[in-house]
Order: sequence, then structure tokens, then C-alpha cells
Amino acid sequence: MVWDLPLRIYHWLLVIFVFGAFITSEWDDRSVHELCGMAVLGLCVFRIIWGFVGSPSAKFKNFIKPPSKVIAYLTQVLKRKSKSIAGHSPLGGWATLALISISSWFAVTGSISNDGVLFEAPFAYLFPSVSQLATKLHQNAEFLLIFIVLMHLGAIIFYRLWLGQKLIPAMIHGSRDDKKGPGGKISTLHSLAGLGLLSICLAASFLAIMLKPSMF
Repeated sequence: MVWDLPLRIYHWLLVIFVFGAFITSEWDDRSVHELCGMAVLGLCVFRIIWGFVGSPSAKFKNFIKPPSKVIAYLTQVLKRKSKSIAGHSPLGGWATLALISISSWFAVTGSISNDGVLFEAPFAYLFPSVSQLATKLHQNAEFLLIFIVLMHLGAIIFYRLWLGQKLIPAMIHGSRDDKKGPGGKISTLHSLAGLGLLSICLAASFLAIMLKPSMF
């Protein structure tokens, strides 16, 4: 077992809601965009917590490596000599941290943004002095998210073509054969606790939408 069940569900929900947020932004559908954005916020909160209490492969301490190990790993990859690692590789760990950070940045700035006319995000009334700034930061950093997502997809293709490693199946069923490193095996009770935490984070994000003050 490489990836635990709560982490896999989080991963695919993040894919769905980030894509949904991007598409509805292009369509100027504020209500669905808000729903997707707040879901991303809830997912990011879950992932940060799970990075400390989740399975070994999900914990930050097990996949954030010093630059020296990242460089050594990159050298091995270029020579096609890298061994398949259970969980994140030294490079993949930093890429994952970047993806979590960018997603959190968009979700947080979006949650306190407003258009000055007809829309206010759920937490905009709590931070009125920075709401306009958050709106600009949210809008102007869109290319960062696109860049990180494209890098993530590019890495999947690169690993398949250059190293012959299939990364996607493990994120579906959780397992990979013959791998070394921290795994994702946890008890049934731990998995249920993780699913409960994920549900609470998502429910809280949707509840914030329902409870936000009306502009009218």
C-alpha cells in the first residue's frame, strides 16, 4: 500500500474541484465557482492536517527532503538509474508541497474576495480591509496554478515515458509492487478517522457559504 484511502479521495476531489473552479471562472459562474473554491479550501485544510496525522507516505516529514537529496535524485533520474520509491520522490515531495501551497493560496484569497458590486465571498466580511487586495491576488496569480498543474501532468508523462513508471494507477487503488520507502498502510480505524476529518472539512467549507451575510 502506497497511498491511504483518505488521501486518494482527497486527491481526486481536488482534481475535480480545481478544474471546476477554473472552468466556472472562465464561464463567470460565481455561485458554482464559489462552491468549488470553498471545497478546495476545505480539502487544503484536510491535507495540511493529514500531513501530520496521516499515513507515513502522507506525512510532510517523510517526503520533504533537503536540496542535496533532490539534486542527487535528479541526477539519477537523468541517468535512468533512479529506483522506484513508495510515496513521493524527493522532487515529487516539493512539487506536492507547491501544489498544496498554490491551491491554498487561491482558496484563501478567493474566500475573502469580492467584486465590489454583487458578490462577496464567505469570509470577505471578516477582512474588509484586505478584501480588495485579496481579490487582485486571486485573479493575478491564476497562471501559477495553471503552471503547477501542467508541471504535475508533465511529470506523470515523463515518469511513464522516461522511467517506465506508472504513477496514476497507485492513486486509484493505492498499491504498487516492489517499492521502497514510507508506505500508506494504516488501520481501518485510522482510515475512518481520516474520512471523517475530510467530511468535516468539506462540510465546514460548504456551511460557510450558507451562513455568509447577504449583501442586500
